[in-house]
Amino acid sequence: MSAEILSKVNGLIKEFTKSQSDVQGQIVILFPEGVPIANTWKGKIDPILVGAISAAVKLTFQSLCKNMKKGNLNRLFMNNEYGRAIIQNAGPKAILTTIIDQEADLFRIAFGMSTLTIDIEKLLKNFNYDKDLSIELDD
Repeated sequence: MSAEILSKVNGLIKEFTKSQSDVQGQIVILFPEGVPIANTWKGKIDPILVGAISAAVKLTFQSLCKNMKKGNLNRLFMNNEYGRAIIQNAGPKAILTTIIDQEADLFRIAFGMSTLTIDIEKLLKNFNYDKDLSIELDD
């Protein structure tokens, strides 16, 4: 069952990445563990490093929002001279990190990601990281 769920999650982000020419890649990360479970990146990127950093950044800003009584953190945007990153909740168990071109239409992509993360959340609703992935590793 877990392999089927992960395959569907991977299919969703592959479809989204392919449909958006300015999306460089996406990674679905279990939260708060920081473990990548689906990835559309090709080339020189370490999904484990991106997963760990994305989870740490979200945890940090989530804590700040809570301490400042500013509500729940749903989405983070980050920029540098090479591009942008969006870290968005994909339910209580996962986050979706998307890397986009500097010139990309941020609002169009963020809007599409909202629908995508709802679909990811539904798929991961009954996914149990400890139980399901340990079975995968034992096979």
